[in-house]
Amino acid sequence: MGVAVGIDLGTTNTVVAVMRDGQPVTLADEGGRKLIPSFVAFHPSGKVLVGESAKDRRVVDPSNTIYSVKRLIGRTFSSDEVQRAVKSMPFEIVEGDKQGVRVVARGEVYTLPEISAFVLRRAKAVAEAALGEVVDKAVITVPANFNDPQRAATKLAGKLAGLEVLRILNEPTAAALAYGQSAGKAERIAVYDLGGGTFDVTLLDLSGDVFEVLATGGDTSLGGDDVDQAIAAEMTNFFLQKFRFDPRPDPTARALLRARAEKLKHSLSEREEATVDMNDVVRGDGGAFVPATFSMDRKKLDAIANPLIDRTIETCRFSIETIGLDPTEIERVLLVGGQTRMPLVIRRVEEYFQRPTAGKVNPDEVVAQGAAVQAAALSKVQPKAISGDKGGRSLRGAAGGALPAPTTGAGAFAVGAMDIVPAGPPLPAQPLKAPPAASALGKIPLLKHAVPAPKPPPDPKTAEIDSALLQFMLGEAAPAAAPAADRASPSFDFDLEITPASKPGAAPPLPPGARPGARPLRPAQPPVPRDDEQTAVAAMPMFPVSEPEVPSPFAPLPVGLPAPDMADPSVLMAPTPQRAAPLLIDVTPISLGVEVAGGFCDFLIRANTPVPCDRTRVFRTASDNQVAVRVRVIQGESERFSENTYLGDLELSGLRAAPRGEVEVAVTFEIDADGILNVRAKEEGSGRETVARMNLLGAQTDSDEVAAMMARQRKHEVA
Repeated sequence: MGVAVGIDLGTTNTVVAVMRDGQPVTLADEGGRKLIPSFVAFHPSGKVLVGESAKDRRVVDPSNTIYSVKRLIGRTFSSDEVQRAVKSMPFEIVEGDKQGVRVVARGEVYTLPEISAFVLRRAKAVAEAALGEVVDKAVITVPANFNDPQRAATKLAGKLAGLEVLRILNEPTAAALAYGQSAGKAERIAVYDLGGGTFDVTLLDLSGDVFEVLATGGDTSLGGDDVDQAIAAEMTNFFLQKFRFDPRPDPTARALLRARAEKLKHSLSEREEATVDMNDVVRGDGGAFVPATFSMDRKKLDAIANPLIDRTIETCRFSIETIGLDPTEIERVLLVGGQTRMPLVIRRVEEYFQRPTAGKVNPDEVVAQGAAVQAAALSKVQPKAISGDKGGRSLRGAAGGALPAPTTGAGAFAVGAMDIVPAGPPLPAQPLKAPPAASALGKIPLLKHAVPAPKPPPDPKTAEIDSALLQFMLGEAAPAAAPAADRASPSFDFDLEITPASKPGAAPPLPPGARPGARPLRPAQPPVPRDDEQTAVAAMPMFPVSEPEVPSPFAPLPVGLPAPDMADPSVLMAPTPQRAAPLLIDVTPISLGVEVAGGFCDFLIRANTPVPCDRTRVFRTASDNQVAVRVRVIQGESERFSENTYLGDLELSGLRAAPRGEVEVAVTFEIDADGILNVRAKEEGSGRETVARMNLLGAQTDSDEVAAMMARQRKHEVA
C-alpha cells in the first residue's frame, strides 16, 4: 500500500508534506528546496519541465512556459478573469469544448487540469524520492472560495497525476488544522490566506480536537500576482516615458517585466527601497540592449497595493458580520500565503483585528502540513457503506472518514467527476414518503413566483420546466434521535436548518476529545431566509434519517496525531501519544441555486452551510406528455440569476408521459465533503429512478476526453 501525502497546489508554488514519526514534515527536492514553483515548461526535447527549471524558461521560451493556471482552472473562456489572462499572459490561451479553457504549447492543446497534473506529478516524484516509498494517495488543498467546477477540475488533475484524491480540503481549514493541534485550548481564530493568485478568510472555533468552520469568504481573482502586475504596469510606464518603448506586445518583454516585478516586490519586503536591472528589455537602433534600471520605494509599493489589500479587508469585514461577531472577538489571527510577508499586509490585518498576528507559523508550508495531517487520518480508515441514509446519500466523516457514495440506482450522478456514471453501487430503491395531506399543506405556505405570460404550448418532448410550478416540499419530520447513552458514538445532523426542536443559542454536546470545561462550540449561524421563506422553512423538516448500523463516521478517528512544537517554525508538530484525530466541520463557501420565474434564483443550499449536506426540490412537468425537463443551476449570492456563476443545465429525462403537472420528480442536490455537487432524481409516488445529468460549462466529464488527457500524460516525461 502506498503512502498518503498532503499537497498544497498553489498558484505560485506547490508544497508536499507527509506525516512521519508522528509529525508533519515538508519534503524537499534533490536541491533541498521545499517550494516547487507551479511552472510547466514544454522543452523542445519533448520533456516537460516543472519547478525551478521551468520557471527559468519563462524569459527564455515564454510562449511554451505555462503558469498561474490555478486562477483560470474551472472557469469558462468568456469569464473576465480568463479574458484578462488572454491579453496579459505570454502563452496562448484558447477556447475548448463547452466554453472550456485550453492552453497551447509546442503546437499541442492542453486542458488546465493537465497542466496542474504535471505539477502534481512533480510533487509526487519529490515525495517518492524523499521517502523511498510509492506515493499514490493525497489530500489536495484548494482555496475555500473555489466553486464546484474548480474543485472538480482539481480532483481530475489528481487523477491524471496517478493519485487517489482522498479529500479536497480548503486551504485555510488545513492551516487551522496544523496550527490548532498545537493550541491545546478553545479559541476562535481567523485564517487570512493571501497567496499568489487567490485570497481567502476563514473563521473557525477550535475546541480540543474539534475544528468548526463558522464562515468563509474570499476572492479567487486576487493575490500576489495582482501586485506583480501593478508593479509591471509602473515599469511599462517607465519604458514608455524614457525610451518610448511599449514592452506589452512582446511576450518575452512581458515575461521579463513580470519576473523583475516579483523580484522587486520581494526586495521591498525587506528594505525601504530597491533597484532592479532592466538591461535586457529594450534594444537600440543597432539591435543591442539599452542599459536601464528601475527603482521603487516601499511607500510607492504600498500606494499601488493598498487598493488590493482594501478588498481583502472588506471580505474579512463581510465574513465576520455574517456570523454576528466583532473583529475584536477573534482571539488569534493566522497569516497564510507568501504574499502575507509584505509589511503592508501585516500592518493592515493587525489594524483591522486590533491584535498582533500569530507568529512562528510558516506561511508557505503550514497548508501542506495540515493536509498531511488529514491525509494520515484518512489513509488509516477503511470506509464501509452505510445503508438507510436518506435514500442513499453518502455519509462522510468530518474528521476525514470519507465513505463511498452509495446511490439509489441509475439516477445518481457525481457531477464534476471524471465520468458521468453512477457514483456508486446501486442500493435497493426506497420510495420517497408521500407528500403531506391537503390539511398539512394548508399549514405550509409554498413559495410564490410570478407566472409568465401565456405563450404557445411547448414541445412536450423537450419542454423547459415551468418555473412557476417549482414546488418546495422537503418531506416529513425525522424520527426522534436515540438517547446519547444508546449510541456507540455521537452523530451530527448537518442538514437541519430550522426545526421545531431547535432552540436559538443552544450549544451542542461537547464532542469526544474536547477538554472538560472548554468553551463549547458556537454553532454556525444558519442563513437567513427571505421574508417569503420564513414560515415555509421553519415548518418543513428534512427527510427522515435512519440510524446507521455501524458507528458514526463523524466520531473522532483513533489515530494518534501530533501537537506542534512551536519553537521550530519549520516543523510545527511534535508527537502527542494517543491523540484523537481531528473532527473537521467545514462549510460550503458559495450558495447553490436554480433559476425561477422572472430571472431570479431559489437557493437550495446557502453559503456557510456545514458539509456534507443535501436539499431536495420537487419539480412538476409543465406540459402534457412531457418526458424531459431542464433546470438551470448556479452558484453565487445574488438574487438575480444572471449575476451568479452559471454552472450548467440539469437534465431530467426518461419521465413517463402523463398530463401536465401529474409527474413529480424529486431532485436531490448534494454537496459532498470535497465541496463538489452531486445530483440524483426520482419520480414521486412510483419511486422510479430517472436520469439526472448535469452539463457543466467548462468541465471535462466526457470519458473519451479524459482518456485523451491520460494518453497525453503518459506521452510526456516530467523532470
